[in-house]
Amino acid sequence: MRFVAALLVFIAHVSAAWMFTDQSLNKGLSTYLGMFGSLGVSFFFLLSGFVLTWSARDGDRPARFWRRRLTKIYPMHFVTWVAALLLGLAAGQALTAGQFLPGLFLVQTWVPDPLVLNGVNSPAWSLSVELVFYLCFPVLIGLVKKIRPERLWWWAGAMVLGALLVATAAETLLPHVTVPSLKYGWLQFWIVYFVPVSRLFEFGLGILLARIVMTGRWIPVNRWVAALTLIPGYLLSLWIPTTHGVVLPVLVPLGLTVASWAHADAEGRTSPLGGRTMVWLGEISFAFYMLQLVVGPVGPAKYGSRQQWDTGEALLRATGWLALTLVLAWILYRTVELPMVKRWSRPRRRPQSQAVPLVPAPAPAPVSERSDVVDRPPTPAS
Repeated sequence: MRFVAALLVFIAHVSAAWMFTDQSLNKGLSTYLGMFGSLGVSFFFLLSGFVLTWSARDGDRPARFWRRRLTKIYPMHFVTWVAALLLGLAAGQALTAGQFLPGLFLVQTWVPDPLVLNGVNSPAWSLSVELVFYLCFPVLIGLVKKIRPERLWWWAGAMVLGALLVATAAETLLPHVTVPSLKYGWLQFWIVYFVPVSRLFEFGLGILLARIVMTGRWIPVNRWVAALTLIPGYLLSLWIPTTHGVVLPVLVPLGLTVASWAHADAEGRTSPLGGRTMVWLGEISFAFYMLQLVVGPVGPAKYGSRQQWDTGEALLRATGWLALTLVLAWILYRTVELPMVKRWSRPRRRPQSQAVPLVPAPAPAPVSERSDVVDRPPTPAS
């Protein structure tokens, strides 16, 4: 599922590149596929809460949990951030420290400035949100486990209501500042889409849905029917003109999809997402997500250059962009993400020191003279 979410974000970036000489095609792609990015990010946030809850360990210490999560995300972030910075400088981009340093420390989403939010490597803004999720998770999972199973659905509904209230408050209380190519007011969009506290409702819904499945309270929803509800939810997000359309229309369909597929998986039903290829794509999906806009400007698509090609060549270049990103993602997964997780995700155990006796121990008696040889193995010499 992680790769599906990352691929949705990639398609949104392709639609934003305006690669085709056919301007009506560019406009259609931007209009109807541009929100794939928002759908993919919501998918990530909800799935994150679900998976962390599903795999939570009893007695796990917060410090160890935070260590594992930072080891998972930060090395990849740092490598792609440096790569994007060097490529940007080589291309002659004018960057100030105030624009790119917040992204290095993953605090860029707290600043309502598009230049800071996009920073050096734009997709990293979602890691800034995830970082807040990780900080809150040890507290949230403790609170959710105290909820009686029969009340979990009520709390899941409260998460949806919370997302509704955030959008309503942003639309009602904040001044509208128009930005070219954005159909929402900028401050409203920043609050609803970028501010980590606002996205906690998606993360919290994922936590609650995982508990619902784990406690046997899941409703019998066919996983394919649940996935199909994403279609009307997505179309509704295109139609709603306010920031109510950014998260809300797809929130319930995403929750139904993630939980129903996990429930089917727990029951042992086979899934097309569980095959070897999809599992491999899921493993490299984080690297793929972080690399797509590093590769884009220097790859065959020349993302951001506004160069255009006829339909066939543009599709070929977009395919090349995808293939090159996949190859580099696999390399970074093998050389950065996997080694760092294996080495640093948990502290190394110190070898127990073995004291050397000052007086040598007597040699063990011959086996034939030992009366305990059947009951237990002989004690080795020191």
